[in-house]
Amino acid sequence: MFDLLTNVFLSEWMAIYWGIGLLFFAAEWWRPSRPVQYRQVLLQDVAAFIAYQIFFLLAAQVTNWLSFPHYSYWRWQALPFAVKVVVFFLVLDGLAYWMHRFWHTPWVWPIHRWHHSAKELYWLAGIRASLPQVILAGVPYLLAFPLLKPVPALFFPIYSYIMVLTNNWMHMNITWQSTALEWFFVTPRYHRVHHLKQIGEAGANFGVLFTIWDRWFGTYVDPEQVDSTGEYGIQEAVHPVRMAIGV
Repeated sequence: MFDLLTNVFLSEWMAIYWGIGLLFFAAEWWRPSRPVQYRQVLLQDVAAFIAYQIFFLLAAQVTNWLSFPHYSYWRWQALPFAVKVVVFFLVLDGLAYWMHRFWHTPWVWPIHRWHHSAKELYWLAGIRASLPQVILAGVPYLLAFPLLKPVPALFFPIYSYIMVLTNNWMHMNITWQSTALEWFFVTPRYHRVHHLKQIGEAGANFGVLFTIWDRWFGTYVDPEQVDSTGEYGIQEAVHPVRMAIGV
């Protein structure tokens, strides 16, 4: 456990993470979608960031106990790695879409509401995730991972930063619109709809990387057809500790 903790908090990793964060801060400062009171929210989101690191370590221990498929066929393995990466991300994102919708069902909503409790949406606000959510969030990856075999060692650090950038990007507080891009990819404007208080537990725009799933399965809401000045957050009042542990 100590070795894992050391790896997670490696100074190089932290420096890169917060270095990227400063770039996001600069972009938000330059072209903000809304005014954000960073002094009021930054401390609690830094605490959420620390909690996420701990939850991630615990989630890794849980998933090590579970049995996941190890399918991998030699004909598939012989394909160019670039082809396998494309298929991997499509499968991964499709599974993540349905997992996200699962979190918005009445019985499972408590494990996801901490993520939605943020009343200010900016790049770091997306780090809020309860322990059960962190555990379940890894399931799509574990199910899709065999599609990549054999995997070059370089893929793992690249993948981790892609996931960091994706999460930060979709929660950014930035005035940037591209209807054409939103036909395929999730943008900050697209994902802000998902966090609107008026949308709430019912949810909409569940996509993580790609928007095609929302369009295909009827959960798409056009960002131009909703009140972009609406409040973020959740309807219910729940203690932060309860939300963090997902109960």
